[in-house]
Amino acid sequence: MKSILTFLLCLKLGQCFTQTFSEQQYKDFASPTPEELQLRTCSFDPEAAAVFLRKDATITPDGYKMYSFHRNRIKILKKTGLDAANIKIRFYHAGEFEKVDNITAVTINYAPDGTKKMSMLERRNIFVTKDDQFYSTITFTMPDVQEGSMIEYSYISERRSYKVVDYWYFQDEIPVLYSQFDYTIMPGAQFSYRVLKPSGLPISLKEIKQEGRLVFEMKNLPAITNEPYMDAKRDYLSRVELQMNYMGTGIDRQRFVSSWPELTQELLKDEEFGIALNRKIPGTENIVKQAMTITDLQLRTRFIFYQVMQQLSWNHYIGIYASDKLKNVWEKKLGSAAEINLTLINLLNEAGISAAPLLVSDRGHGKINTSHPFVSQFSKVIAYVKLDNNTYFLDATESNNNINLIPQNFLNTTGYLVDRKNSAFIEIRDPVHFEKRLINISGKISNNGVLTGQAYVSDRDYSRIVKETAIRADKEEFIQNSFVSPYNSMNVDSFRIDNLESDSLPLNQIVSFNHQLENSGDYLLLYPNMFGSVEKNPFLSENRYTEINFGYKRALSFNESFNLPDGLVVEALPKSMALRTPDTGMVVTRITDMQTGTNNIVVKIKLELNRTVYSPEEYPGVREFFKKMYALLNEPIVLKRKP
Repeated sequence: MKSILTFLLCLKLGQCFTQTFSEQQYKDFASPTPEELQLRTCSFDPEAAAVFLRKDATITPDGYKMYSFHRNRIKILKKTGLDAANIKIRFYHAGEFEKVDNITAVTINYAPDGTKKMSMLERRNIFVTKDDQFYSTITFTMPDVQEGSMIEYSYISERRSYKVVDYWYFQDEIPVLYSQFDYTIMPGAQFSYRVLKPSGLPISLKEIKQEGRLVFEMKNLPAITNEPYMDAKRDYLSRVELQMNYMGTGIDRQRFVSSWPELTQELLKDEEFGIALNRKIPGTENIVKQAMTITDLQLRTRFIFYQVMQQLSWNHYIGIYASDKLKNVWEKKLGSAAEINLTLINLLNEAGISAAPLLVSDRGHGKINTSHPFVSQFSKVIAYVKLDNNTYFLDATESNNNINLIPQNFLNTTGYLVDRKNSAFIEIRDPVHFEKRLINISGKISNNGVLTGQAYVSDRDYSRIVKETAIRADKEEFIQNSFVSPYNSMNVDSFRIDNLESDSLPLNQIVSFNHQLENSGDYLLLYPNMFGSVEKNPFLSENRYTEINFGYKRALSFNESFNLPDGLVVEALPKSMALRTPDTGMVVTRITDMQTGTNNIVVKIKLELNRTVYSPEEYPGVREFFKKMYALLNEPIVLKRKP
């Protein structure tokens, strides 16, 4: 993605854009063109099951309100594209800030004789679900949808303020043939915008100065779908990003930030951010007093962190501002991510630990652009603490209790440190800790091909976090997903967990199992790749359009021993070998041996991922390595029955 346009616009208009929305309704609504009627496949994506024929939005002010008129026209090309008829519209309902109304939707089908049939969506089939105290989602399913159908729907969003403008995404999960974003600037307002898109996709911009309008158009946009180990999809969607700099004139003029230092000062003066950090929180005095008796600053930090985690429950709302006073949050024992983490920062500072707020954007929210002080780029605020040579990124809403590990959602991202003297961008990386998993298996194979054994699985660092979270959510489901479902004819006889409550120790799982080996006539196949959570190659697609972000480094080790009965012999033993990339970013080794004088087969496999991020251009090399690696991991030991 490259920023191809960055402008600062300031338009003073004598009159608002006076056309009413009823006059702005598209005259061709539910009237497809001959070309759209004849469309059977997407020219630049023949496999596409559905396409956007149109994806448009018109934004216009009315006083200090903002109205957005949206229109979408979709064609279903294949039966597998019917899911495109399930529509979701999310909006911010808190304080009645936003209302969505005037939903009009129709499905258009044509009979073989050319007769047009229109099926209108009925209001009773439109549902509104309250997601949380801030957001709601409107859902509806288009009627009478089949292969070849065209669906079209429009709606109006009314917001109480023109301050916040959503980004406009031209691209989507299905191809887009045409997309238009028509934006009218509020009189007396100044705003910044930038366009991000791949260099190979052109964009058209038309300025209608007498009306204060900007009209953006893009055509023939490929779909961006989920790919393994990708960050936020929005990072790769062609889009326009906007932010208000100021609005109004004279004494009514309201100014918005235009630089990072200015953003820092504004945040620190904000009642819902910086001011909250400096006010004592009634009821926390004993915690601070206890903390001050701990001389080791790391242990003191850990103590405060645990206390906040244990005392406050998260209401699952993110964001960077505290909508309630921190004293009320402490009394209620419930708060948003911002309220909880601002409380954490407040108490750390009270206890003599220098902590500062760090604005972050989790990997699902999207990357930030450091050239524009757009606060909407950030999804959360966490605590940043630096003690001697150790840096801590603390989020008290996470289930991870280990303060030495960075919350996984923020690995390989950039945060913004809000500090009066030392504001800076912080690269959030972890060069020290890995996803570490050790698998020791000892088993005995019977003459009829049943492997009976015990596995000792030990998870450390990030691997412990992943496994512990799954175990606490549903232990039986964890056992099924980790030790049974990935393998044919696998049964778990017993399962034990050690150190579940000791987060500084490895999470150990002891599994007794029996497994019927695959057989073909006199031959049995033994696959050593068991219980490592690396059963399936994630990189099968020939092409990739997004960055690979593994998050953390990985270290996986198998140590296995299998005892053969007198009735079986080894027909084929995979060779010892090693694979590595030129930069040793990825390494896998295998050692196999038939111990002399015994019936024991020994297998040792080590996998190391020492790099965490790869560009789309590096994907062919990653794909080729994983292809060879999985061929190595899944190569069986062939056993033969004695005559």
